[in-house]
Amino acid sequence: MTYLKAAAGAVATFVLSLSMSAQELAAVNVAPSLNPGSPTIEAATATQVEQPMEHKFFDRQQLAALYAHSGMRVLDTIKTCRELSDGGREDWIPTQSCAGVAAWQAGSVGLALGVGWLFHKTGHHRLERMAPWVGTSASAAGWIKSVFNIR
Repeated sequence: MTYLKAAAGAVATFVLSLSMSAQELAAVNVAPSLNPGSPTIEAATATQVEQPMEHKFFDRQQLAALYAHSGMRVLDTIKTCRELSDGGREDWIPTQSCAGVAAWQAGSVGLALGVGWLFHKTGHHRLERMAPWVGTSASAAGWIKSVFNIR
């Protein structure tokens, strides 16, 4: 049981560190002139304010979040299916079959991806970055509940 607690702590630390790294801000370009009254700095600042930084939806941060979310869902699915095969009961998902749990988990990954895409298309980029991490934390909570038999 000590091994399982250490593994759960390591997974939780890993998920939190990925979440923090995904929140890094993009670097801001600074004009080469050092004079504060220079028109190049004012023009660069006005350009940055008017045009928000565009990025692709499937950039490095989004892919890392998607991989972490998918991996956590797979771990949760495996543990839940083992519990169900040993006579356990699933409390958080409205099904008691392994196939139903796997379909639910796959659907939740697709849902988080779709919600993130909608946020991306509507210009809510901070929410776009948070969407997969909300799903990852929910799955991590389910996995921890299963590992420690929390009722």
